[in-house]
Amino acid sequence: MQTAIPFRRGACVHDHENGEGKDRNAFEVVTDLRRTCVQEYDDMSGAMARLKWGVAFAATAFLAGAAVSEPRQLLSVDFDDGQGMKAAGSSAIVDARSNLTFNATIDKGTKAADRPEIVTQGCHSPPRCLRISIDPSARGAAKNKIMYSFWSHYKPLPGGEPGRIRIGDNKPTTVRFSMKLDDQYDTPVHQMIHFQILQPKVSGRASKVKDVNPGGPVLSLRIVPTSRRRNKSPDVEEFIIAVRNPQAENLYYFDKRDKGVLYRGEVRKGAWNTFSFVLQSMDRRGEMVGRVGFWMNDQKKFDHSVAWGFNPAVYAVSPQMGFELGSYRSADPKGHQTVYFDDIRVDR
Repeated sequence: MQTAIPFRRGACVHDHENGEGKDRNAFEVVTDLRRTCVQEYDDMSGAMARLKWGVAFAATAFLAGAAVSEPRQLLSVDFDDGQGMKAAGSSAIVDARSNLTFNATIDKGTKAADRPEIVTQGCHSPPRCLRISIDPSARGAAKNKIMYSFWSHYKPLPGGEPGRIRIGDNKPTTVRFSMKLDDQYDTPVHQMIHFQILQPKVSGRASKVKDVNPGGPVLSLRIVPTSRRRNKSPDVEEFIIAVRNPQAENLYYFDKRDKGVLYRGEVRKGAWNTFSFVLQSMDRRGEMVGRVGFWMNDQKKFDHSVAWGFNPAVYAVSPQMGFELGSYRSADPKGHQTVYFDDIRVDR
């Protein structure tokens, strides 16, 4: 899997979008950058061309030994040996192998006759997997949520602070999990998040830009609501992969007409699918940009550089981000949704 730093052609840079299967170090990346810049600006004056060459060669000399290292596995959760519910009736999951406890965030007004549970039927990698169910919302609830933080933005992590996902740090992170929607899954009335990279807001601090609602799910997998469906089959649910940034805050169409939507696809109810993401973030003149790659069942759907997340120097958000799985929807007065998770992995 390619882990080279992503560059965008529009800024005299190169994307490496077709480089799968090649490990490219920083020297190779900057060499491509030099070639692309010279080609794109070969009609400029001789002085400017010499300047571009000088900058490129200086960057090459600086970065020649600074290859981007391959991520290493820091977390593996399959809900099998040594991983189970903390106690009968508890929603907390304990992992004896890593000495971690995963607590569910359950919002007030969320109703679920079946508590989150590790089950032993129909799992992706038997014998066990995690089941999460949500029932119609309690009246007056703001939203419904049962979400597990499998890679925290603030709690101690395996491997310590180097494993923390931080916006703008230019370190690649790989997140992988398997998910199945129950065959009786009801399409949400409004929307449902089952996966998110969360950039938390910072309370008590004001953003420098007032007309932006920053933070939240800066990368997410969302089920398309009833009103935006195209495939009306009762056996299928449609989903999107979407980012949030200062120019892409809200969703309306749930397709690429919305600025933050990167992909729209389908899953069959009752069938397991494996979702993999490769993430990288850097600060480009105050804008948070970087690589977002998405694979479904090991088939690449997209892999390119996009704007995602919010700059903590400008907005009241944390630079630290977390990885969460579960069910997070609007306070829908009807509909039952059950989802299963298995084989969760984080490489960093």
